[in-house]
Amino acid sequence: DFVSHYERRGSENLSLAGKAIFVCANREIAWRFYKSVLKLRPHWGLVDGEDAPNDPQAGAMLRMIMTRGKDDPEELWNALGSVEQRRKFDLEFKDVSSSFKVAIVVDMWLTGFDVPSLDVIYIDKPIQKHSLIQTISRVNRVFPGKEAGLVVDYIGLKTNLTEALAMYTDKLGSSFNE
Repeated sequence: DFVSHYERRGSENLSLAGKAIFVCANREIAWRFYKSVLKLRPHWGLVDGEDAPNDPQAGAMLRMIMTRGKDDPEELWNALGSVEQRRKFDLEFKDVSSSFKVAIVVDMWLTGFDVPSLDVIYIDKPIQKHSLIQTISRVNRVFPGKEAGLVVDYIGLKTNLTEALAMYTDKLGSSFNE
């Protein structure tokens, strides 16, 4: 579903830069999802259609953005990259012209990470309150030619979103709804 939706948005010119974030509930799910997407679209993990033996993610369209865990299998450890590589990925994802288009995340980049060209976020993780507001706000940044961002909800966030909005409406008063 994700792959066809993402590709359809691109083919119908519904995306300005093709930047998307997919939020997974945990690391194991993110890793399985990443491998599943690459089975469908192996070229999304390659550089200009070729393997990059010294850096398996250099120039890749699809990346996982997570910290490494001491118990990670070697394949996952290598796919996640070092702290320095993640810093480069951060800058590369913000670059509209870069080949890095889709980030798979669990917790990173959900708050305080601004990519004005990001126009779609896919959520498959239960999120509540302030974190939910912050997460969906990743796609509402102003960018030339961008009219709105899109949130694709795979988990059923409506109740949590309604509750979060009610909390902030009470705190901010009627000006929040104007």
